Amino acid sequence: MEDLPPAPADPTMPDTPEARAAYIKEAQTKRDFTGLSRLFEAELLAQPAFAEAMEPYFVQSRPHVARMYANAKAGAYIKGPMLLKRTGARFLEVREEAAHDLWEIQQKKLFDLQCRWRAEQITLPGVRHTEEFRQWEKYPEHCPWLPPITADEVALYEAYLRSDAYEPSRNWSWQAYDTFRRTAEGSGDDADDDDSDDGYTTAERRAYRTLPAWYRYHDEATGAGSLLALPDVRGEKEAYYIGLTEADKAEKLAAQRARGDMAASLPWHPFISSSDCSPYFRQFEDPAELPRLLRWYEADRADVRRRQGYLFEATHWIERALEDQAAPWPIAAHADWRLAVITAGQRAWGHRLAEVLAEVWQEQEQNRALGLSVTGPKVYGDRKPFEELDWAEEETYQPKFILRGRELAGEPRDFNF
Repeated sequence: MEDLPPAPADPTMPDTPEARAAYIKEAQTKRDFTGLSRLFEAELLAQPAFAEAMEPYFVQSRPHVARMYANAKAGAYIKGPMLLKRTGARFLEVREEAAHDLWEIQQKKLFDLQCRWRAEQITLPGVRHTEEFRQWEKYPEHCPWLPPITADEVALYEAYLRSDAYEPSRNWSWQAYDTFRRTAEGSGDDADDDDSDDGYTTAERRAYRTLPAWYRYHDEATGAGSLLALPDVRGEKEAYYIGLTEADKAEKLAAQRARGDMAASLPWHPFISSSDCSPYFRQFEDPAELPRLLRWYEADRADVRRRQGYLFEATHWIERALEDQAAPWPIAAHADWRLAVITAGQRAWGHRLAEVLAEVWQEQEQNRALGLSVTGPKVYGDRKPFEELDWAEEETYQPKFILRGRELAGEPRDFNF
């Protein structure tokens, strides 16, 4: 077989092992695919083993095979480290999400304790008023009287992750007792649902005011029924004192208005709670500029609805499924394909979390036993370090009004009622 003439030496190619290593590192850093491909092609063509392997084939195959081989190798060098790092990051993401979600178990236990405390079935060390449960909601990992997670609880939560009842963790108000109870009793405030501009349906927005999916699953699985049905003895007592304070405040405002002092009783401007700025644009903008501004504003609002609504969720879940779900996954028929994608993606994600949940829990328990840090609950927005919290009763509206109500009732300024 006719041999091809040897390629002339390329002075730009490295000629020592040290220079080769430096050349490859620089090419990877700069993502120089062409430079790496040229190096690997030259090295392959210089190998006697390659020439021997090509002998049974048409002589013109050799440069084509060398180029294809070099391109594949260069692609692996350029993209491989990054892709492996990304795969590792996704692996860690799943485990971190599972560690975050384990705290849902504790939130449910905290909520059940709140229901029993409100019913005055139990006392809890240091708990003085209902607002403190909203504080512990943010810091469950520091709550001294919350029992640790057990293996049986992990098994039940794993079953929940694999069930059709599973809903991905979101910014739940885990201890929003009053909201959950009003919704359960059918007295929730739905007045603004139909006018909302967030891209979700009315039913989806109402879902945020119902018991979290994990709470409902836990109640059904354990057969214990919802402790939300217990009487809210403590809450009613607090409401009595708060009512005294609010009545006193209203009386003072009425007296101020009677004296002609209106400033203290003026309402907030409606713009602060408005979801539509167009009436105010019409009030303050130049009429010549107004039509264009309104068109741009409506385009921006439409984009916000698209990005924040369930269309965004559909995109999110299909991307996550394509990236992370290696095996085929079923998708149910639905009148709206977007909702079908969301549901299928969420089911797949729940199963991925379930696969690592028990192992992650064991790691967390080992870290606790060794005095090492553990992954806390997911944090939405800013959260002060626990050590910097001020638990003084005067700091928030509800306990402040309770104490003032106690004074108005001629009772001690404390929470012993």
